[in-house]
Amino acid sequence: MEKEQLGTVISTMEGPSPSKMSFVVNNGKVHTGMFVELEYSEGTMVCRVEDVLKTNRYFERPDSVKAIGPELEKNFPAAEWEFLLAHTKPLGVFKENLINRTTFPPSPGTKVFVAENEHIKKFLGIEEKGLNLGELQFHDVGMKVNLSRLLQKHLAILAMSGAGKSYAVSVLLEELLDRTKEQGQIAVIAFDTHGEYTCFGEPVAKANSEKYKDYSSKTKIIDGTKVRIAVSNITFAMLKNISPGLTPTQSRALLKIISRLKSEMRSGVGPFDLSDVKGELDALDPKLAEGVSSAIDEIEETGLFGRIDAPSVFDLAKSGQFTVVDLSKIITDKKRQVIVGHFAHRLFSERRHQKVPPFSLLVEEAHNFIPEGISSEEAPARGTLRTIAREGRKFCASLILISQRPKRLDTTTLANCNTNIILRITNPYDLKHIQDSCEGLDNSSAGTISSLRVGEALIIGEAVGAPTFFKVRQRKSQPSRHETTLEEAAKKFSENADKGASEADAFL
Repeated sequence: MEKEQLGTVISTMEGPSPSKMSFVVNNGKVHTGMFVELEYSEGTMVCRVEDVLKTNRYFERPDSVKAIGPELEKNFPAAEWEFLLAHTKPLGVFKENLINRTTFPPSPGTKVFVAENEHIKKFLGIEEKGLNLGELQFHDVGMKVNLSRLLQKHLAILAMSGAGKSYAVSVLLEELLDRTKEQGQIAVIAFDTHGEYTCFGEPVAKANSEKYKDYSSKTKIIDGTKVRIAVSNITFAMLKNISPGLTPTQSRALLKIISRLKSEMRSGVGPFDLSDVKGELDALDPKLAEGVSSAIDEIEETGLFGRIDAPSVFDLAKSGQFTVVDLSKIITDKKRQVIVGHFAHRLFSERRHQKVPPFSLLVEEAHNFIPEGISSEEAPARGTLRTIAREGRKFCASLILISQRPKRLDTTTLANCNTNIILRITNPYDLKHIQDSCEGLDNSSAGTISSLRVGEALIIGEAVGAPTFFKVRQRKSQPSRHETTLEEAAKKFSENADKGASEADAFL
């Protein structure tokens, strides 16, 4: 098949060079984000189009256009001087199936072609058996990425509200759940603040069985209000979060009691609860005991603590299972923080000892759990999630961070996410924060993020060989109950209200 020729390399003040190359478009259409290639002395050079300019010598001088603009097209062949100029960034060179850096410039006059699909796949590291996230823009190439390259060194999915963030996450979850044992299955645990992913655990209605794929057999939903943490696992960070009025002396006294009871538990006495802790207060100074007792009452009021962890981390993390910890019914941020921090710590601890399978921990609204510039007492989950971000890859424990406010997301943790999938973001502070934290995000790609349409995304980092724009594929699972428009919600409410009124009238 003959290559599709696009244009010719030109000489400019800045190139061609190993880092910049421009060409005049003689044929076809060229778009920002396209991949092009050209032959030269060291092999086949692959470049990404960073910008496309349309120019015309007749319209270069504003004073001339103002003076004789209306007469230009009548008296001069102005249309014949219009042409497209594409600016590109060389990405690498193919030579005998090896990919090398570009170290030598191509020659002006060299013909430029649309990059061959096979070259694009090799350069980006796309695999036929990879996770199918969608399709590249302007090329007939699927965005099928290797699981390890995408997740092992952590993934951040960033977008403003309504840009298709949860939809893209659902597509990724489908790919993970569709994997066989032979392909390698990981456990996926989601801390879901809004109940976005509980739809995976709901059986598909018979009427929709041909429209949607049923993932309920592979999904476990845990009601966040029923989660319990063993009293023996209470830490200083938890105490400061739940009972900030505790003095250091009172905290030490309480933790000492818990430590003693924990030691007895290991010797065979069995697990204990808060009432057992209260029974130990008699040994304390009365004034100290009073303060500790008040703290225990505060802890008890949260309803978070019991004799044992429920669920167990071994129920949370199972190969090929998607576990959703639904936190949508928990109103207080303190309780959410404690739950996420505790179970993230327990999961990572057990994974380090290889007692649970390799897992990905999906954290929705990550900026609330790993915030920038807030004390550790107010964000007890941040320390553990930071640790997983720094060390998790060595133990095959990964993070998937989802956020609509990257500016508020901890820079250290975000910088450790070696792959980013970025959908539309318009806030300039969020964009700058992403640029500061994300290696390889150039000004051209960053400038395009704010103009992306819903469902369009930029993937950058470890998972791909170069920043790449793609269109997220259509999901196979049923939509979340949250995926509704304002009009639909209003209509449904009115219908239910009318139905209720009719039933009431009929009863009377």
